[in-house]
Amino acid sequence: MEKETLIGEITHYFTAIGVAIVKAKKNFKKGVRIHIKGATTDFYQDIYSMQLNHKDVSKASKGQQVGMKVDQRVREGDKIYLVEKIKERKSKKVAKTSKAKKVKKTKKTKETKKKGKETKKKVKGAKKKGKKSPKKSPKKKTKKSKKVSKKK
Repeated sequence: MEKETLIGEITHYFTAIGVAIVKAKKNFKKGVRIHIKGATTDFYQDIYSMQLNHKDVSKASKGQQVGMKVDQRVREGDKIYLVEKIKERKSKKVAKTSKAKKVKKTKKTKETKKKGKETKKKVKGAKKKGKKSPKKSPKKKTKKSKKVSKKK
């Protein structure tokens, strides 16, 4: 969301060099985003060049007339607005409830994962009973290896 504040008005425009003379109604500085709006003019741009008495300046004070390089043609009487971005704030209640929901979701997923593992184990156990696969425990293998070493 954006907020626009009136900061000045165009008093003259030099077509050959693309420079507008602006009478500042509020303080503003170089590098800010502006909206130039008039009867036939309507565009946005950043202030990248600003002069006062043929010298570069970085800010303009209320009441000063400064020259400003513009991207498009402007007309006398066009208004200049400062464009400011407004961050939308979430209410604290919403943030707390969303955190609580996240905690509940994580608990549910952990529980379902555990349940899923248990069911998988039961299925695997049922399959093993039917096949009767000859698997030996690691302890038995170690005993055999000791017996083999004794024979040699």
